[in-house]
This record gives sequence, structure tokens and C-alpha cells, in this order.
Amino acid sequence: MKKNNIISFEEISKEMPFSVPENYFSQFAEQIDRQVGYRKPITQRLHKPWMYMAATFVGILFMSGFFYSRYQQNSVKNSENYETYVMAQVDESAVVDYYMSNSSNNK
Repeated sequence: MKKNNIISFEEISKEMPFSVPENYFSQFAEQIDRQVGYRKPITQRLHKPWMYMAATFVGILFMSGFFYSRYQQNSVKNSENYETYVMAQVDESAVVDYYMSNSSNNK
């Protein structure tokens, strides 16, 4: 006994072996909603938009104060560095001569 594993389209009938109840797909979504217990989503509103604006304004003020204080610290540091640089460029003997000449002119 040899079985034929090849199925031909002629042997298969053109009728569908499965059936769907009437109006199944039109009521499908409603049935699923009832089974799951669907509730309409609650939409969130911005209760107080002025609070968001106030928080943004306070944040901007805080950041500007922080950056201004950092700028002031850097400007003081830069002026100290400049004075140190200028004094490093002057020869020590020239400074002594300057003070000696000023002291002799004042007498």
C-alpha cells in the first residue's frame, strides 16, 4: 500500500470548510469591550497653566543669577591674572630705579 502524499487542486472542493456567524464582525468590538470592561479614557487637562509659566520664569531667574555670579567670579580672577602677568613682565631693577628716582625727586 502506497499512499499518495501529493494533493491536487482538483480533488479539493471549492467550498469553504469554515463558517462565521452573521453580524460577527460588526459586533466584535462591542463584545470585546464588554468582556474587558472598557472605559473611555480620561483626558487630562492643564489645570493651571499659569503655574507652568511661573515655574519657567523662576527657573530663568535662577539660571541667570547663577550665570551672572559665575561671570563675576571669572572677571575677578581674570583681573588678578592680568596684574600678575604685567608685574611678571617688568624687570625688577627697573622697579627699583623707578622708586629710587621718585624718592630723590620728592626731597
